[in-house]
Amino acid sequence: MSRTSLSPEGLQEELLQNNENQNVGDTLLFENDKVKVWHIGLQPGERIHYHRHNYDYFWVVLQDGKGISHQEDGSTVSFTFTKNQTSFQNILANGSAIHDLENTGDGILEFITTELK
Repeated sequence: MSRTSLSPEGLQEELLQNNENQNVGDTLLFENDKVKVWHIGLQPGERIHYHRHNYDYFWVVLQDGKGISHQEDGSTVSFTFTKNQTSFQNILANGSAIHDLENTGDGILEFITTELK
């Protein structure tokens, strides 16, 4: 994780360096042959580096927050999250996905992400 916002060039360099990074959270809480369960906790201004999703997954937000995500194609998506919000991402049908996540809110941005192997 990093506390520094990167320039577009810095983001592109990080994307290339982390193209195969499959650590989708900051702490791996559990793994077996069926699932991987991750915790993500970002302080205001903190971001998780680019990472690749190769499995279908879902996430649950643990508290309200805001964030932005830089996508592999260079686009940026802004989010407003609400506690207990849950989303399923169908990666196997759509191909792998690479992105980062930056906390743009005033409080901690926290998720549990479960990958379905």
